[in-house]
Parts: sequence; structure tokens; C-alpha cells
Amino acid sequence: MNKIKSLLNIPNSLLLIVLILAVFAQTLPLIQVLNFEFSFVFSIILFFTSGILTIHYLRKFKAFGMLQAIVRIKYKNYLTIFLCPLFISIISNLFFQICPFGDGIIYYFVIVLPAFYFGFVVGTFSFWTNKQYSYLIFGFIFVLFILAPLYEFYIYPQVYFFNVIVGIIPGTIYDDEILINSKLILFRVIQFILFSILLFSLIKVGTSNKKNRYLLMLCTLFGAVLFFLLKPYLGYATTKYKLYDNLNMSILSTLFEIRYSDNLNKKDAQLIGFEHFYYMSEIERKTKLSTPNNLITYIFKNANQKGKLFGSKAANVAKPWMNQIFLDYNSVENTLEHELTHIYAAEIGSTPFKIAGGLNMAMLEGYAMAIEDNYSGYDIHYMALLAKESGYDFNISKLFTKFNFFGQTSSLSYITAGSFIKFLIEKYSIEKVNKIYNDLEFELHLGKNLESVEEDYYKYLNSLNYNINKHRANLFFGRNPITKKVCPRTVANDLNFAWKLFNEQSYYSSLNTFKSIFEYSNSYSALIGVIYSNNKIGLYSESLELMKNKMLEYENTSSYYSAILNYGDQLVFNNKLEEADSVYQLLHKYEPTLYYKNIAEIRIKLIKENQLLEYLQGSDFDKYSTLKSLNNIQLFDASIPILVELSERMDEKVEDFYSSLDNLPLINISSNSAYEISKYLLRNNLYNKSLKFAEISVKKCVQNYELPIYESHLKKVAWFCNNTNQN
Repeated sequence: MNKIKSLLNIPNSLLLIVLILAVFAQTLPLIQVLNFEFSFVFSIILFFTSGILTIHYLRKFKAFGMLQAIVRIKYKNYLTIFLCPLFISIISNLFFQICPFGDGIIYYFVIVLPAFYFGFVVGTFSFWTNKQYSYLIFGFIFVLFILAPLYEFYIYPQVYFFNVIVGIIPGTIYDDEILINSKLILFRVIQFILFSILLFSLIKVGTSNKKNRYLLMLCTLFGAVLFFLLKPYLGYATTKYKLYDNLNMSILSTLFEIRYSDNLNKKDAQLIGFEHFYYMSEIERKTKLSTPNNLITYIFKNANQKGKLFGSKAANVAKPWMNQIFLDYNSVENTLEHELTHIYAAEIGSTPFKIAGGLNMAMLEGYAMAIEDNYSGYDIHYMALLAKESGYDFNISKLFTKFNFFGQTSSLSYITAGSFIKFLIEKYSIEKVNKIYNDLEFELHLGKNLESVEEDYYKYLNSLNYNINKHRANLFFGRNPITKKVCPRTVANDLNFAWKLFNEQSYYSSLNTFKSIFEYSNSYSALIGVIYSNNKIGLYSESLELMKNKMLEYENTSSYYSAILNYGDQLVFNNKLEEADSVYQLLHKYEPTLYYKNIAEIRIKLIKENQLLEYLQGSDFDKYSTLKSLNNIQLFDASIPILVELSERMDEKVEDFYSSLDNLPLINISSNSAYEISKYLLRNNLYNKSLKFAEISVKKCVQNYELPIYESHLKKVAWFCNNTNQN
């Protein structure tokens, strides 16, 4: 019995718990790989373990003066607990994973090692403060450190956090790339110095002199508060004033303020202002909610600036409780209405964050999607039916339970939640949906529980007369959520480095790096990197052989259609034009999107004109000139959206582009081409001309799932014509 008690003492119990958790971690998505998530989780676990172990030893020896002796005697116990998760993860990665873990070891020593040391210092401080309540004091400080990011998230315009325990919380789950940089290392060094000063002071002051003890407690509290307040000035937090300094241009109205960087010209800023007015009037009409006061929209020049100042490159975010929106300029057109809807929904939100009841992400995002009712140019009911009929996971009850919203591809979650909420609005009214948004009580407000309403929704979807294109479904839904990706953090970091080499024209180096990434990840981006690098070196036959062998591995995924297109291009580079033509014909037949169909049609046309190789190897200007020449006699409709894209990329004067359209017979223009021209003209403040093409897009539309999008755009352009002084 005594042997059992000896084995189950606190040090051994803590080691056993850490061991069990480390083994269990090898079964969890993301955490099973020795990378950021693994270090993030075990920084918390080992901070807590180190503190508890330290208090245990100090209480056992019953004297604070024994601290240094404890370290000398028990250092092997500390070392074993610290290294245990690392060794288990390395062994697991060697035998059961394919991911490189060199970066993971760096993460462990930059994130977990300091946390382990800080736990030791906090445990020491807790015992020094009050022996009797040392565990309670440590627990309180631990919770305080854990909850500090939540407080910063609430008060600061940011989603990244530098934290004592975990080092850094980089933003949202949508950003794959997380780097160990000098800023994080300096943060850890500063903390190490501060905690070491505290530890030295504790040893120096001891426990005998009450006056000195109280003074040190006061200084420690003052220092902690001061460091928290100084974080924005040290670059470890973002305040409103810091954003104002970096986004130093402003549009101010009685309803909102827009902050943007000086890279935007007056025309672009004015358009964004008008779009705010339009979408706010539309959202108020659709939701029957009040216009919020003191709205601030931050428009970053690009994703990199947004990542640096706000903390998320990939995701655009609204903070309803702050009445603030954070977007990068390139995403304003596609996301402004969605994010504004989150701000309006604060009126019916619950919790201190003023979002959907129970922090339910499906309700939160579904509501905004239903009001926006546009996913990549398609009606969301169409997209939902497309997913359902193509065999993708489609379970509303599951989606609206707990945090299952993140358990599948984000596009599928957004679309299904949005379509379901749109159905509820259409059948039961926006007023009832507003009440459900607040408390998630479906049965209380609809007279039916969620499962019964779900059945009604499925019946409604099945009644819709939409053509189903499984290839389109694969393009939009054939992606893995980040929890199912292979080595996502390592791949993202390595790809970033490889493309940097490519852009620096170090093609042999980029080729070797892309090959290395592809070998352990099978990443399609890495494959394309290999192909592009090969082509720059002149290894066209190797690129063709590689694409031929690998293309079918991506079948039924979102990457398959890009692979088909690239396979066709490699055939052209190898002078196999007949085979290339058949590949482009196949892509044209699949029509995953109109964009892919247009690209395939252009290539088929250029093969007949014997211009495709020159087109593929040419600059944007060369491509633009070639496509314009195809429209000399009559309109080549497939080329119009690509011409619009190239014109904007080359910063061509809109008058020059529009004048070329005047010389073409537009009787054969498609609804999609007219829609793209109308959006282009709207972006360039030519509202009346934009209206002309918006009307054509509605008149020419033959697909019922596209018509609501074109009608909504027509309404928007008409508003611009009626409410601005532009022509």
C-alpha cells in the first residue's frame, strides 16, 4: 500500500497526466503534428504543471529558503516533465506522420520552454505570497493569464494576442502561416527578464520582512499592470490610435467613419463610401433593424497590412460590440455587406459580444449569408442544393450544434447555414428569425423544433428547379478544412519561402524546395510550383510527365480543374496541340464555373488561330492585345471577362476600354459578360454606363440561380445612379 502511495505522489501523478495527455494529443487533428498547435496546448499544460510541482516541493520542504536546493535536487523531475511531450511527439511523428518537425522543435523551445519557466516562477511567487493558499493564488493567476487575451479581444481592435503562457495567438483559424519571428522572440526575452527579476527579488527579500514583502507584492502588481498598458506602445497590441496612424485617410459621415491608407485614391474611397450607404439602407430594409451609431470601417491596403496590424490575413472580421469592421481593400466588394450585417445584428445579439445566442457560429454566419444571399455569384439556395445533391455532408441539426460549424469545409458551412436561415426568413418572417438569433429557441418562436424545420427545409430544396453540376460542387466544396489538412502550418511556411525564391528568379532553388514540399504533403500548390519552376528552366517535358501522372490524384477535389487546365497548357508547351484541344474541350464541358469555361473556350479558339503558345508565354499586355484582336470583327464573348481582368491589372484607362466596346455589336453578349462589364464600370464611377450593362445582364440571363444576383446588382447600380452626382 505504501509503495502504491509512493508511486502516486504528486510529482509522479503530474508526470503520468502529462504523459497521458501527450499520447492522447497524437490522436487529435493539428495537435498530433509537432508544430504550433502542439506547442500552444502544451505551453498551457506545462505552465500549470510546473507551478503545481513547485508549490508541492516548497510545501513539502516547508521553507521558501529551500527553493534553490529544490532546483538542484529535483531538476531531473522538472526536465522529465518538460521533455516528455516533446519526445512522444517526435516518436509519433517519426512513425506515424509524414510532416517535417524541425520547425516544431523551434516552436516548442520558443513557446513551451518559457511557459514552463514562467509556471515555476508563478508557483514560487504563489507560495511566497501565502503558503496556506498558494494553490489557490496560483490558480487565480493562471486563469488571469488565460483570460487576458479574451479581455484584449474585447477592448482592442485586433484578433492577435501576445500572451505570457502561449506566447502568441496569431489570429483566426483561416490563416495557415504562423511564423516564429523576431517580434515573438523579443517578447519572450522581455518576459524572461521580467520573470527572472521577480524570481531574484523573491529570493532576495525572502519571507521574514513583512514591509519588504508587501512592497514587492505592490511592485509586482504595478509592474504587471504597467506592462499590460504598455503592450500597444511596445508593438504587442493594437489600439484605435495605432490604426488611425497607419490608416491616416478618412471618410466621415453622420452614420459612419471609414479609415483607409493613402494608397487608395479619392475615386476608390468615394465608391467605398457610397457602398456603405447603399448596403446599410438595404440591410435595414431586409432585417428591419436600426442603423447602428458610430460605425467605423478599417480598410487595410492589403492582406499583409491587415495581418500585421489586426492579426488575420485571410479572414475579414466584424466586431459587433465595438461597431467596427476590418477589411482589406481587395475584399471590400465581396465582403462589405456580409460584415455590415453582423454589425446590424448586434441589436438582436446576446452575450457581451452581441452575437448569436450561445455563441452559435452557424446562426451568426448563416444570418449574414442569408441577408447577403450571394456566394461567388450564385444564389445560396442553389449552392446548398448543389452540395446536397452532390453528396456532401449536409446536416442542419449537426451544423447548429456546439461548434460543428468548423468541422467541415468553410464554404459548405457558410452556404448551408445561410440557405437554411434564408428559408426561415422566407417562410416565417425576419421578425421571428431575429428572435431565434438571440436565443436559438426554434420551437418557441416557430412552433416546431429544429429537426422538424430541417425536414421542411430539405423538402423545399428538393422542390427547386436547379440544374446540378457536380463539377461545380467539387470546385467549391472539395476542400479539406484546416483540421484535416496535411501539415498545414509547415506547408504554408515552406510554400511562402518557395514562392519567394521563385519571385526572385532563383528557379533551381525554388524547384528543389517545391519538390520537397510536394513529397511530404502532396500539396497542389507545391505541384504547381514545381511545374512553373520547371517551365522557367525549360524542362517542359518533365512538367508534362509530372502533370499527367499526378492529375487524377486530385479528381473530385477543388484543385482538379486547375490541374486539367495546367495539363492542357503543358501539352501546348510540348507542341501537342490536338491533345491539348481535347483537354480544353473537357474542361469546357465540365464548366465548374463560367470563368473556367471562358478560359477553356479562349484556349480552344487560340489553338485554331495558331496563337496559343505565344499567348501563354506572353505578358499581360500581350495577352490583352491578343484577346482584343479576337474581337476585331465580331464579339468573342468568352474573352470579355478576361479582358476586364487584364485591363484592371494593367491599370488601363477606363475610357480606352469602354471605347473599344462601343465598336462591337453587343447583341450576342452573355449575361455574365455584361455583368462583369457593369461591375467594372461601377468600380470606375461610370454609373449610367454600368446601368446599361446591368440591365443587359438581367435581360439575357437564362439561369434561374444567377438571376437573383444580376437583379440585385441592377438594383445597386440604379441606386448609385439615383443617389450620386456621377455619370
